[in-house]
Formats: sequence, C-alpha cells, structure tokens
Amino acid sequence: MERVIGFLSFRESLPDAVIEEINRRNIDGVRAEHCNVSESRMAQPSPYSVIIDRVSHIVTYYRTYLKNAALAGAYVINNPFWFLADDKFYNYSLATRLGIAVPRTVCLPSRSYPAGTDEGDLRNLVSELNWDGIVEYVGLPAILKPYDGYGWRHVYKVSTMGELFEKYDESGEMVMVLQQFIDYEHYVRCFVFGQKHVLPMRYDPSQPFGGRQYIVDHEHLTPELGVRIVDECIKINKALGYDMNTVEFAIKDGIPYALDFMNPIPDTEPDRISIEYFQWVVRTMADVAVEYAEEGRHTLDIAAIREKVGLPVHDMIESPIHEEAGQEGKEEAGKE
Repeated sequence: MERVIGFLSFRESLPDAVIEEINRRNIDGVRAEHCNVSESRMAQPSPYSVIIDRVSHIVTYYRTYLKNAALAGAYVINNPFWFLADDKFYNYSLATRLGIAVPRTVCLPSRSYPAGTDEGDLRNLVSELNWDGIVEYVGLPAILKPYDGYGWRHVYKVSTMGELFEKYDESGEMVMVLQQFIDYEHYVRCFVFGQKHVLPMRYDPSQPFGGRQYIVDHEHLTPELGVRIVDECIKINKALGYDMNTVEFAIKDGIPYALDFMNPIPDTEPDRISIEYFQWVVRTMADVAVEYAEEGRHTLDIAAIREKVGLPVHDMIESPIHEEAGQEGKEEAGKE
C-alpha cells in the first residue's frame, strides 16, 4: 500500500525542499507531494497518510479539511484539534507544572468588546482590575503581548504604569498577557520536530525581522545548559503534542526561562534562518514525516471512538449516509 505525505502550505521554500528530499530517498511505498484540495464530503477517505500543515492559520477552510482528513485516518502535523485551541497563557501554566522556569505571567481580560456585547455578558468580570497587585506580582519593566500572538506582533515592553495603561488601552479586543521581563544574558530559539529532534540556535530578538536574528554558532551553550534546554524542549512538545514548533529561552544567571513555545508554523526561510539550519530543518522534517507514514500513525483513534459509543471496532471508510445516497442514486438511474 502506497503511503502519501501531503504538504499544505503557502508559497515558501520548505515544502518543495522537503518533498524533493523525501522522494529523492526512493523509499518503497512512500512518496510526497503538494496537497490537492477541493470540497470536503462527510467522512471522506483521505489520500494522504501524513499531512504537514503550514497554512491553516491563514486559510480557515483548511481547518475543517484537516479535521476530516484526521477522522479518515491521516496523521496531521500539527494536530488541528489542538492547534486551534492553544494559547500562550495555558502553555505557561502547563510548563510551570512540568517544573520548567517561566517568567511570572498574568492573563488580562480584554480592554474592550465587540459591538453588541451586552453588559450582562460581562456580569462575572470584576469592574476594575487590581493593577497594583498585578504589577507587584509581575514587576516592571514587563512585556505586554497577545495571549495567542505570533511573529512578535503587538509585543510591548512597558516600564511604568502609564506605559502599561497606554498599551493596554490600545489593545482593544485582544486578550493580553503581562509577563515579567527577563534581562537576559543569552537568548536561544530551538526548532523541535517529532517531539524529539531539537536544534538550539543562538538568536537575537533585538534584530528586525529578516535581519541577523539567527546566528550560526555551535558552541554558544555549556554542555549542562544544552542538555537542560533540549530536555525541556522535549517535555514541552510532548505535553502539548506538537510535532513542529519552536521554543524560546531567555537565559539569566544560568537559568533558561521558557518565553514562547506556541509557534507551530515556525519561519524556516533559508535567507532568514541560514542555509545550514534550513538544511537541518528539511532533513529532520523529512525524517519525521517518513517515520510517521511508515508507522501508520493516526491523529484520531476512530476505533477507540466507536468502541466508546458501543459500536463495533473496525475501520469505517465511508459513512452509511454516503452509501445510502449512492444506492439511491443507482436506483434513480435504473428508473430512467
């Protein structure tokens, strides 16, 4: 049985490179291609064993396409059911419970709400936040940023209460988090694939996007710190279930503080991350996709779902609705 790995993406360098790498390996029964997507029908079989998703955060329709593919037995990187539900504040709380150092963080209610929101809809929210208590806990300066943001959008360093109020007022309907500022001595961004392959990279967030943020340096961490960072990257991604992600650490006094680990569609353009790191990403992404295809992994265990509701445990390729509709069509054709 042929196992096909599909790439769902915007125009970028990674898909063609990974597809070429997989097909170049000439693995019996495995090949890769760009996904060919049309309308979706209920419980429709998927032609793909593995789908690598790089664009559903932009194209809404792909989200339901991927869920339907998962229901049909495909393994989707990353899990479309979790990706859409994730947020940074939950991640910080989870990492803290895993024993990972995270800056003190508070999630704030939105400053404003959409037109038509009734006062009664907000009856459970306190009328005024305890700003003194919040700032006492987090400290100043602090970082104010969206709880679900990416790409350094709407990220502000605030040093006074006045600056905090100004930026919070500007945030409008966004849900924001206020986070302790770590005056780091070293900053590390790690690619993590397959919940086990980790590439810790020296990174300079002060540089503009597209600038020299990624610095190729293979000796920027002590052995002890390197082991700790790799171990914590694996813990975080196993707990979140991400097969493609980045984790960022701000290092202060030898302690790596996990700052951001909700980046399931990380930038991989070679002119930004370097050719060397791009080649690592291509090889590793190909390794993971092939491994999952050959193992026959599934995002959803449909057999367990059927068993849970008291149905016989077997693979259901098509729904009874489709079969009945198809039979009715044949009968109508016969009458003609």
